[in-house]
Amino acid sequence: MTDHNRIIATVDKRPFFEKALSYGVQKDIIDQEKCRTIIADGAKGSVQIADFFGSSHLHTDLDNARKRMVNLISLFLEDACNGDLEPAAISLRDNTFLSHSRGGNEMLKALHALPDCAVFGDVKSQDVKSFQDERTLVKPYTLVAYRKERQTREEDANTLAAATWFAKSMALPRSALEFTSAETVIRSALLVRAAGADSFPNRNAFATLLSTIRAQAASIGKLKIAKKLLDDIPEEFIKISDKVRREIEKHDAPLIANSAIALDELRNTVELRYFVRESGMDDVEEFDTLMSEEWRRVTGGKEDPFSRLTAFLCIAAEIKPKTIISEAEAKSITRKVRQHGFNSAAVADFISSAAPFEMKENLLSLWEEEFLPEATAYLLDLDDIKYLSALKFLKENCNVKLKSASLDRKKAA
Repeated sequence: MTDHNRIIATVDKRPFFEKALSYGVQKDIIDQEKCRTIIADGAKGSVQIADFFGSSHLHTDLDNARKRMVNLISLFLEDACNGDLEPAAISLRDNTFLSHSRGGNEMLKALHALPDCAVFGDVKSQDVKSFQDERTLVKPYTLVAYRKERQTREEDANTLAAATWFAKSMALPRSALEFTSAETVIRSALLVRAAGADSFPNRNAFATLLSTIRAQAASIGKLKIAKKLLDDIPEEFIKISDKVRREIEKHDAPLIANSAIALDELRNTVELRYFVRESGMDDVEEFDTLMSEEWRRVTGGKEDPFSRLTAFLCIAAEIKPKTIISEAEAKSITRKVRQHGFNSAAVADFISSAAPFEMKENLLSLWEEEFLPEATAYLLDLDDIKYLSALKFLKENCNVKLKSASLDRKKAA
């Protein structure tokens, strides 16, 4: 093997401060007098740092203080000089040793002051001293890691500021945003603008927004959040707002535009990605009504299990759903299911597409686990030639209008 193929790579893992100091001495940038001054200032600074984090009387604390100081100076110098050893050595020559240490500490404090997530009112996981303690000794930042963290936190700060601007523009008080993701606020604001509304939605209004935007999408064949909606936004908030706009188009627009997805299912699928104002119980009930137009039409607004099961029975027999049937209709349904069976899938589809979201699981259980097995046993019993057992079962579980008014049972109560 020739000599030019024998290349040994060297890796210098020394802290940047040590590399800059060695470079300065080798290049005659830093003389011996300056070195003595640096040593004296280092000893003084180590005592101060040891006292801050522990005790200057313990050798371990003093040794850790020296490491902390080297890490702080290295971070400051490498950032200020962008990794160039010559200007770093000149800085060590022209400025005090302790000023470099303070510079690194100020960088950490400034980083800690930035939000560590884009959530309003979120409590920081560390106080500033704990943060300094960790980041000067246990997990000191490399320059790359520091700059990456600073960029992330600056983006979070900008996202919070943008959300605050949108909230203020629509007269939403700051108190309403506690523990709310700033990005959800921006996302809701853009949806509000796209729908031509002027305020942040509560649960009911959010459903209306989705319905309005879905209708717009149907009229043009696709859903687009126009970029011109950002025209009046301050320049510093354009980037984050446009990012959110594109995310809506990519992830939510296909769902909103898909009319096969029931409105309540759509709302429950996308709502967590949006800011929706708190609603009282009255609003919840109103919302359920709004979400379930088909449900209300079929059930007639009746909420008792007898009415619901009567409607389900009709659907399963593939006749027009009713919440009350006559004895003759009950016999007709029995005859039909004996010939063709129960279309249980149709009932499940109706519940899935039309029932209020919070009720779907219970309603499916009511139909499939409680009612259908017994109904199958009674209505499909071919030995029950006169339908006596079938009618008795239906009268006990559904709304069957009797011939004699005196025999009517008050089930709705």
